[in-house]
Amino acid sequence: MKKTLLASAIAAAAFSGAVAAQPAMSTLELTDKMDAMPNFYGNIQYVYNYTDSDVDGASSGHYDNGTTVGLTHSHAITSGVEGFLKIELEVAAADEKGAGNGLVDLDEAYIGVRGDSFGQVWVGSDDSIYESWLGDYGNWVFEYAAQNPYASYTTGEDDMVQYMSPSFGGLTFGAAIQINGDGEGTTTIDSPVTVTDGELDTTTTADKKSFPYQLGVSYSMDALTASFVMDSNDGGASGGSNENSYGVAFEYALDALVLDTYYDYRAGKDGAGNGDTTLDGIEGRSQIGAMATYNMGPNTFRLAYEVAEVDEGDLEVDVLTVQALHNVSDNMYVYIEAARRNNDIGSADEEINEGNVGAVYYF
Repeated sequence: MKKTLLASAIAAAAFSGAVAAQPAMSTLELTDKMDAMPNFYGNIQYVYNYTDSDVDGASSGHYDNGTTVGLTHSHAITSGVEGFLKIELEVAAADEKGAGNGLVDLDEAYIGVRGDSFGQVWVGSDDSIYESWLGDYGNWVFEYAAQNPYASYTTGEDDMVQYMSPSFGGLTFGAAIQINGDGEGTTTIDSPVTVTDGELDTTTTADKKSFPYQLGVSYSMDALTASFVMDSNDGGASGGSNENSYGVAFEYALDALVLDTYYDYRAGKDGAGNGDTTLDGIEGRSQIGAMATYNMGPNTFRLAYEVAEVDEGDLEVDVLTVQALHNVSDNMYVYIEAARRNNDIGSADEEINEGNVGAVYYF
């Protein structure tokens, strides 16, 4: 990512004392020092959403849609090998003023090494191989994505060790493992809440050791990219199904037109079907998506259709989503989105219509 004026100003201020105390540096020396500084980046994302359900009625509002700020840095360790890091922080609500609406959440934080001969390995919190290589549209395509189904993997994005190989004639391998130790206890409040001596009674539970993992392989040849991923789902969620998730994705680029599809499957726990109205939990699910993207100058148009079905339950979902996005400049874009979702739950069907208008400024 290119450096911003703000980053350059910070770098100049940081080096001003050193420059004053030493002989004047050449332009090349100053450029090298500037290049050694971290890259500061960020974005502000706003959206106005309108949702109308024939079961729950209509609602609308102005929301923050994922505002973040972050730092990246890399440096040469030896010839052909470099170290790198990234840290990204999320804003709770950029559309609301007051306490609790600033930088309150960590999205990504990792360090790693990479080289042309061995690929890259990194440790920390980051998007996992399953979600990024599968590329479901809720995670990776549509801006607001409140109605789109998400992939079925459960291995988290923290405590991760990940590896990606170099390309072998277009073939790339990936692997990830989440290391959950038994020393990471969690404190929960009893239900119903009781009070003793003026304090809430709480129960502390210790997590069990678990090592959920993901594996993936991707192949690119000319305009075609194909990926296969799996997730062991061994995180030990209470009452959950640890059946593996499997996903495949294909993308084909025809100049300005890009076609892609994905399929995601996870078996549910036998006999767990209870007619839940969500796509989460122990019921498992299968889902498929197909999308066409057309780029025309500064404009992008997308049309996608997704279908999801609970493996051990009654719920079936289909979602049609359209998007028109316009790049106002190199640092700003605006968009409109519309989605229609049908929830088929036997005797309790629901239709949801959604419209979004948003803008993103990034640097």
